Amino acid sequence: MPILLGRRHLLRAGLGAALLPGLRSLAFAEQPGAPLLVLVNLRGGMDGLHALSPADSAHFVDLRAENLRSLATGPQAGHRLDASPAADFRLHREAGPLAEIWQDGRMAIWPAAGVPQATRSHFEAQAMMGLGQGLRAEAGGSTGWLAAWAAGAAPPDAAIAAISAQGGLAPELRGARHGLAVAGLGDGLAPPGSAFGDAMLEALYRRGQGPVAEAGRDALGGLRSIDRLLPRNAEGRPLPYAPAVGVDYGPGREFGRALAVMAQTAKLNPALVAATVDLGGWDTHEGQPGRFADRMRVLARGLGAFDADMAGLPRRWTVLVASEFGRRLRSNRSSGTDHGRAGVILAFGGRFGLGRHFGEWPGLAPEALDEGVDLRVASDYRAVFRTVIADLAPSAPPPFARS
Repeated sequence: MPILLGRRHLLRAGLGAALLPGLRSLAFAEQPGAPLLVLVNLRGGMDGLHALSPADSAHFVDLRAENLRSLATGPQAGHRLDASPAADFRLHREAGPLAEIWQDGRMAIWPAAGVPQATRSHFEAQAMMGLGQGLRAEAGGSTGWLAAWAAGAAPPDAAIAAISAQGGLAPELRGARHGLAVAGLGDGLAPPGSAFGDAMLEALYRRGQGPVAEAGRDALGGLRSIDRLLPRNAEGRPLPYAPAVGVDYGPGREFGRALAVMAQTAKLNPALVAATVDLGGWDTHEGQPGRFADRMRVLARGLGAFDADMAGLPRRWTVLVASEFGRRLRSNRSSGTDHGRAGVILAFGGRFGLGRHFGEWPGLAPEALDEGVDLRVASDYRAVFRTVIADLAPSAPPPFARS
């Protein structure tokens, strides 16, 4: 049987030697470095039914304007997945790089996942997901679920185990030891004030007691550990990051730049086990068609570049993409959609590990809907995350207690 290799296969194959599936376990039996989980938070409630449309569902067609659906034919046609006999699922037309990863057999999709307790509040849903909760009333501390998982998955000598590739730590990494917010590496990671500022901060935290001083020492150690690894020119200035040949983060705009920071840090620091970035702009109550297409373009181009750039990383890695909830089945009168319940979660990884999977689909018949208006949550997001992380790091403690 011939083996067909597309553009992404060839790029990922490195020197032109694509690994046969039967050799995968042998070639990657031992991977240096810790496994890496990259969490992409789509803030604002992404319309999963627009991103991944059951194009031939009569209920969907009846209640959704055509320009808020991914169609089977015409200029709005989406990418056919052949994912389920239940419906003709189509990824948005701007999601070509993601469709390629699915066709590679390296992506899992849960089309109806979310927080089990009904909420249409961004703040509430994001707070629950940040702490790994399923109910408002669950007891929980101030430590994010990803911070807690990273603490158990990271090597004991890790100076930096987790990063947020943005201006501040994501809620999922709140309370993380050996965690930093790293918005960019172009100017290095030396503390402000150069050598004098570094000495002042060192003196401030060296003999301090308590969590603040401990966090200060951790942060200084982490900054220094990454800064020392950055390649520099003759004047000592950090060189611009050079991704893998053929990789261009530019079409991913601000999201692409954040992903490039993640990729560079992961290549420099084999102890990095967790990284997060937010991509906002999904709260599309009005004017959704153009706004949604732009966000999908940025998301797909950015993740496509990251996927190709990470192809040569000699350790296991997985990207997990989720939003706090989906949107209503019925479109509104402002060419948009309002807050709903279930959304789409997707995950993909490198040449080893995570394979193709499609989660439960409850359908859009009136009797199957949540309160008669929303796509029902068929998969608790915590169960989805557990499944993904168990595949990535079988020996690490699970991120959530089973409920």
